[in-house]
Amino acid sequence: MYGKLSKIIAVLCVLALSACSQTSVRHHQDFQEVAKTIDSVVILPAQVEVELITFDSDNEILEERSILIKQQIKEIATLKLKSENLTVIDFDFQNEITKDSDFAYAVTQVKESWEAAKSDMYERGLVSEKDKSKFQTELGDVLNSIHQKTGADAALLITYSGFEKSDGMIAKDVASSVLVGVLTLGAVIPIQATQGSFIDVALVDTASGKVIWANRKFGASADSSPAEIAFGELPDLQWKSELQELETTTADLPKSSEDTATPPATGSVSSK
Repeated sequence: MYGKLSKIIAVLCVLALSACSQTSVRHHQDFQEVAKTIDSVVILPAQVEVELITFDSDNEILEERSILIKQQIKEIATLKLKSENLTVIDFDFQNEITKDSDFAYAVTQVKESWEAAKSDMYERGLVSEKDKSKFQTELGDVLNSIHQKTGADAALLITYSGFEKSDGMIAKDVASSVLVGVLTLGAVIPIQATQGSFIDVALVDTASGKVIWANRKFGASADSSPAEIAFGELPDLQWKSELQELETTTADLPKSSEDTATPPATGSVSSK
């Protein structure tokens, strides 16, 4: 019953013990070079689940809330990627998964590989800003099928979990004084955690499997706000489209006066 809640509490504890200069962002050590090969991104269907925690432990998944948040997260991600001049490929994963069992298995492998990689990538919790670009996390060739099917240079992976307590559960917590510490202006303030959320995101190169960028955030409410914060920390890199645009612009620039000046004559005629 407390699985999601304990996970979020753990994140809060890490935040409380970390300095402001630390971050949850992760970059592959080659992220700037890999970005130059990325022009398009496909967003895998986000794994989103919001659970209602009840007094009698008969918890239930809030289906409508989960679907709504899933849509909102995709919209947030799409807007951010497009603002970075990346092409977002619209691909019907559900339809293709239904038709192609091999592709369905490949998508499952991608998700499992990412779950396995996260334990190592986030073993240290938050890291300093100078250390966030020292990771070498790679998912291998499991994304090759996604590249072949979609033509995307990169894939965006998203996992979200949230919880909301029922009125009965909140009353029980109040009675038993179950409190959660939240870092506020440098001090840990105890509050009742009536809802919360947690999101993991990763942008992965479909050719090499390198995790170009990853982030994870906690939210104090069961909504899409952690996605806004997480995607707000996507780095402003020189992507392939921007590199090509820069090269085209440079080629179109007029040559300098020295380059266009008329060359001097090989001989001269003197006048008397």
